[in-house]
Amino acid sequence: MIVTTDTGAAMVVIGPNGERVRIRSLARRPMLASPCEAFDHLRLSPGAHHTLPGRPDTETVLHVLRGAAVIGQPSDEPDHLASEGDLLLAGRGRALHLEAGPLGVELLCLTLAVPRHSADTRAALARRRAARRAARRDRP
Repeated sequence: MIVTTDTGAAMVVIGPNGERVRIRSLARRPMLASPCEAFDHLRLSPGAHHTLPGRPDTETVLHVLRGAAVIGQPSDEPDHLASEGDLLLAGRGRALHLEAGPLGVELLCLTLAVPRHSADTRAALARRRAARRAARRDRP
């Protein structure tokens, strides 16, 4: 079992206007036997900006614990105002830009590995299942 406490070391990133982003890693891949790449606790001071870079082999889940943030993606999709209790899912490879609200924001960020060729694998499995069903129907 791995236990992480509030006293664990955290990385603090200080922005150009003194805003702070505090990131504490709760778990990393070698610690877990799962598709979890990282499990982080983030605290952004009021007005702080932070970007979570997307990777083609990961998806991100954000849970807002306290406060609010505007969360955007570098695409044509609209920004989302996330507040306490919201859960956001970012698809494969999507980068997320966070901007903390006037009271700051506290989030849990779970980064998950996406199996390679998952769409191809699902399609192949569906074809095999359909072929088996067809073979059963054709039996005398």
